[in-house]
Amino acid sequence: MKRLINVKTVLFILVISLSFFSCKKEETFTDIKLPETPILSMTSRWGVITSAYLRMRSNPDSTSKPVATLWKGYILEIISRNPEKKTVDDFDGYWYQVTYRGLQGWVFSAYLKFFDTREEAERNSRELRR
Repeated sequence: MKRLINVKTVLFILVISLSFFSCKKEETFTDIKLPETPILSMTSRWGVITSAYLRMRSNPDSTSKPVATLWKGYILEIISRNPEKKTVDDFDGYWYQVTYRGLQGWVFSAYLKFFDTREEAERNSRELRR
């Protein structure tokens, strides 16, 4: 009887050991380099309009159809940035895709001041409206 228990114990240990070693697989990890995208490369999420008024456009081009006219001190949420640097009214900059109260469109960076938090943008907006 003792010998039967020892054989069962040995067999049990053998089965458990084999299953452990057969399940263990060597994991390899590959570094994946993601391409830079406008939204991932931006640090600011908020913009405040610094000019007296600014037209939000349907496309990132000064000749595209206006979506709305926005005023000095309005706070915009930045969605993305067009990768191509452009010149508008003798200013070099980028077109930014933004939202304002449910409207979505494009504005040129020369007429914005950028902030990392909405709170900072709100403080600046109040100062601009004084």
